[in-house]
Amino acid sequence: MKKNLVAFSLALLLSSQSVQASDYGLCINRSKGDWRKQVVCNQDETRRLMREINNTYAKLARDPHFNRLNTGKTSLNEQFKSWQEYRNSYCSYWEKAQSGYGDEEYHRAECMRLVTQKHYDDLENLIEMAYAIRE
Repeated sequence: MKKNLVAFSLALLLSSQSVQASDYGLCINRSKGDWRKQVVCNQDETRRLMREINNTYAKLARDPHFNRLNTGKTSLNEQFKSWQEYRNSYCSYWEKAQSGYGDEEYHRAECMRLVTQKHYDDLENLIEMAYAIRE
């Protein structure tokens, strides 16, 4: 029952995101339910999000206000590495928890995309709040 609820929740999440007119949404729609093609879609979207995250960290590293509040780029690199370790461990666990269904690779790729998307959203919200406080 619990696994069915998790699968249903993920299906709802996927269906709500596949409606978006993004490259990811278009890729998922073109996959026509083939989980192997969806793995590629998730991997591509994770790479795109990682580029955005790297750009966000670079923007923070150049911000003089951030440098006064933090130890600068070194701290950002450590935070980024820690987050990547967390994401990779979490998604490895998630993949193992879903084993036995034959599509573990899909679960890992989906997890990587979702956790990366959450981190990207959190970073964007943090920057937005920081700039709002300064104004």
